[in-house]
Amino acid sequence: MDINGAIAFVTGASGGLGYHIAEALAKEGVQLALGYLHGQDRVEIIRDKMQQRGVKAVPIKLDLQDAPSIDAAIEATLQTFGGLDLLINNAGVASAGHHLPAGDLDALTPEIWDQLMRINVRGPYLVSRAAAPHLKRSKWGRVINIGSTISEGQSHADAAYAPSKGSVIPLTRYLAAALAPDVTVNCIAPGLMEGTQMSGGAPGEYIETWQGKALLKRTTSLEDVANQAVTFCKSESVTGQTLIMDGGIHFS
Repeated sequence: MDINGAIAFVTGASGGLGYHIAEALAKEGVQLALGYLHGQDRVEIIRDKMQQRGVKAVPIKLDLQDAPSIDAAIEATLQTFGGLDLLINNAGVASAGHHLPAGDLDALTPEIWDQLMRINVRGPYLVSRAAAPHLKRSKWGRVINIGSTISEGQSHADAAYAPSKGSVIPLTRYLAAALAPDVTVNCIAPGLMEGTQMSGGAPGEYIETWQGKALLKRTTSLEDVANQAVTFCKSESVTGQTLIMDGGIHFS
């Protein structure tokens, strides 16, 4: 399916994966609403790079914890581009800036739990809900959620954000059923991706542990994840699916 000229909203566009997804979509001729909360300087650099490719790209600020901010961001996208075809729910957090030792239930306070859920689960739900009427109107709308392989199996089950990222998978299935047949909804569950804000503080031994568990003895490629997002955007008969991309740590 040709997506040249489509209009996409990418949340978390100022991050490492967000940039790679925007770049992969730009190569297909997709116009880009670059959603961000922090990192305005980074998102403006991304905008300039996309425009050098001849692709219209506009930074749009939004806060996933604030429903009016999300509604305003979708409205700004419509005002700027005249429609919406593709939604990439990429934004998320691992610890929201808190120190959360693995398996430390005392450190994972109810306030932090709620914050992780608001950003990682409620946020994509709200963005999808706000975008849904416009995605339906396009007649071939697409939603791509970014989950995490950390929600699979027992490896890293003690990570504080695993419950929130794991919830993205059933959210994907719910949205797929709710938005069919006009909109497809799929999810990518990556493993550890070097070069992102989430992995930026990961110690070398943590990265080596991931590599050691992976059959391919490597971390997850940002380019692979971005290209899979494009593939889901182009697919006409796939919905409600989650693809694990972690080098062979977990099989679905």
